[in-house]
Amino acid sequence: MLLVLLALAVALGAPSARAADGMSCQRGIVSVGDSRLDLLGKCGSPTFTEARLDQRSGWAGDRVQGAIRTVTITVETWTYDLGPARLVQYATLEAGRVVNVRTGGYGRATEVRRRESAVPRAACDPAVIRSGATTYDLLSLCGDPVFRDTREEQIAVAETDGQVAVGTSVVVVKETWTYDFGPRAFVRYASVQEGRVTAVRTGSYGYSE
Repeated sequence: MLLVLLALAVALGAPSARAADGMSCQRGIVSVGDSRLDLLGKCGSPTFTEARLDQRSGWAGDRVQGAIRTVTITVETWTYDLGPARLVQYATLEAGRVVNVRTGGYGRATEVRRRESAVPRAACDPAVIRSGATTYDLLSLCGDPVFRDTREEQIAVAETDGQVAVGTSVVVVKETWTYDFGPRAFVRYASVQEGRVTAVRTGSYGYSE
């Protein structure tokens, strides 16, 4: 009985990552659904980052004809270690969006410095970022975006219960370019495909100084 109680005490005392509603940072709270820019702008640069490619496939169509879509995205984990008095915080991102926030055990960093966001400001007017503009337009007028998120889609036309028809596979590369115009203007997310902007989405206010 004593051994069982000791084992239970050890298990309860062992640090383990657990889900959290959000990350409370110096410049605000980051929640699931926020962008990578929100994470960087509110929490600053992470202590450690990891990234990997992940493939996901699905069938779109009926039992006779349809398409097998395989999507390749980047999955990242941003780790924030704020020292032995605070719990380590982990944010998981998929294709530039926060999909999970969790906390771990107490930190190990012996020297904690304020991690600046270092978000670069776009050098152009937000109106420049519009559908039909070329990537050269964006780069020459606005400079490099804060982030470029790439999403690769492989679409294979198929027949007869998902059997892939040979020679009908198409690969489409889609990018999202993020531009920050400062705290008094809205962030712009430009969808880019084959060298042109196909759509523009407006986000929250920016973070660049």
